[in-house]
Amino acid sequence: MKKTATRGQIDPITGITDGAMKALLKSVLRPCWRRTSRKTFIDSVRYHAENPKTGRNWFVIDCADCQRVMGVSEKEFRTLKAGGKSKKPRSVYEIHHKSGVTSLADIRETLGEHFHSLIYGEMEVLCFSCHAAQTAEQTSERNKNKGLQPK
Repeated sequence: MKKTATRGQIDPITGITDGAMKALLKSVLRPCWRRTSRKTFIDSVRYHAENPKTGRNWFVIDCADCQRVMGVSEKEFRTLKAGGKSKKPRSVYEIHHKSGVTSLADIRETLGEHFHSLIYGEMEVLCFSCHAAQTAEQTSERNKNKGLQPK
């Protein structure tokens, strides 16, 4: 028999809910991805160009969608949904998993697949706005396949 966890119910072994366990696992795996395959991928696609502001040489990358040229270390204040700007400057680009990262549905069945798609999945560089659009499209498609209504 398959054991199914009830939403919001605390597991007596771990002391946290199933959702909290998934969030915890994802928060542990993301830094692993940032320090390994993401870093290696950025190093493989960056190249030297002249910084238009300073005239000095720096590493740049191109958005795979709109071809925007961005500095690897370039940051900007992002516009928030509620209006205004972010408190800290953030990177102008995002690393996008082309086919998305496998959902972490049942931990026993999908943790290995989730980790593999996160670390070894095909990636591309996108500027922040292109990444937001493609991610929204992937989420909409995924929800449509699950039978959920888009927000």
